[in-house]
Amino acid sequence: MERPRLSRVVGGVFWGANTRRYYESMRAIRSVPDGGTIVDCPCGAGPALRELEPGQRVDYIGVDLSPAMLHRAGERAGERGLSQVRLMQGDATAIPLPAESADLFLSYWGLHCFEDPAAALRDAGRVARRGGRLVGSVLVRGRDTLRQRLWVRSEAGAYGLVGTQAEVEAWIEGAGFRLQRGSRSGPMFFFDARLG
Repeated sequence: MERPRLSRVVGGVFWGANTRRYYESMRAIRSVPDGGTIVDCPCGAGPALRELEPGQRVDYIGVDLSPAMLHRAGERAGERGLSQVRLMQGDATAIPLPAESADLFLSYWGLHCFEDPAAALRDAGRVARRGGRLVGSVLVRGRDTLRQRLWVRSEAGAYGLVGTQAEVEAWIEGAGFRLQRGSRSGPMFFFDARLG
């Protein structure tokens, strides 16, 4: 998912999905005002850093459970001259940040890997400021082709609790967010929500 062109090919052939919305959603990073805070959890290797400008006056906090992913995200930030990026190890269900600290909360491709995705979204709701924005993507089940059913199986392989689109929407709303926009392509669900 770090290379848009390759991602489009793999998304189309392997998943039967279009990844365009994933990259478009990252533009939310540019809308955060000076002095604002962006939390990216799980940040993975930092693919969303592509939209952060070196001179952008925000605090960008990447949180991930994996030291290897944090290392890669740190390398990416360094290569791009992004001095406003801080990285920390942490669990998505107990993010080591104070309540009401994020203007924008990013959650890309992690929820379907968690044992309790609803708990991760509740913690995102705790960390987000009132009116804060939640933007992300997740693999969902339901309405699938045979190919998708073979690859996306709840609690199998690297997956945790893979929900349906309706379940993910309920988890988002249960965390205090109002879904503003949701779109689906194959097993990929892209969401944009506001807290409160």
